Amino acid sequence: MAKKKVILFIVEGINDKTCLEGVLEEILDSGEVLFKLTDGDVLSSFKYPKDTTPKNIVGQIVKDFKDKNHLTPSNFLEVVHIVDMDGAYLADVDIHEDASAVDPIYKDDGIFTHDVEGIKLRNKMKRQRLDGLLDIKKVLGNSVPYSVYYFSSNMDHVLHNNANLSEKEKDDKADKFDLKYSEDPDAFLDFIKDKCFAISGDYKKSWDFIKADMNSVRRYSNFAVYLEKRGK
Repeated sequence: MAKKKVILFIVEGINDKTCLEGVLEEILDSGEVLFKLTDGDVLSSFKYPKDTTPKNIVGQIVKDFKDKNHLTPSNFLEVVHIVDMDGAYLADVDIHEDASAVDPIYKDDGIFTHDVEGIKLRNKMKRQRLDGLLDIKKVLGNSVPYSVYYFSSNMDHVLHNNANLSEKEKDDKADKFDLKYSEDPDAFLDFIKDKCFAISGDYKKSWDFIKADMNSVRRYSNFAVYLEKRGK
């Protein structure tokens, strides 16, 4: 029997993988589900020179994964990039001063931070890179399909209904989420398509939606669009 082709999910951290790996292995039986952790948000990282295009950033991530795992482009079915929105499309007036906020606090009415100018700069960079990602259709020499999906304000917000968890809370809730859904994929599908946060239908329209008004800081995800595309 031929080896299944790889479906590569690019995520920010280990808890994202913990939440999704087990259940996606059950749901996406047509491909081998693998994860690449970027150890943080590449869309707001200053480690890349300003002239580095989003396609080059993603292309290098995928190429490094390919090389490390001794794969070729023909081994890939697709690359799926999962991103946090972090209120990236908020107007500057919706970023508020809060001297007590060690980390940014995400609420339905904006971002609260001790570093307003820093968050404005971060959001500008993230918007530019997100817009660039949406123009990417293929990677690895234009041979492997690529698409990007969001959880807003972040994955914790959508999966656990709390955008501002501590690191310990993130770990605990990720483990519990995996235990709950990894052996019950039908329940996960019902959950991720819940109309209280799921944006479904057209890929472009789902992105137009999250960019509008205050939506990029509120609890929405278009991951259902991906699952619908896969017939799930």
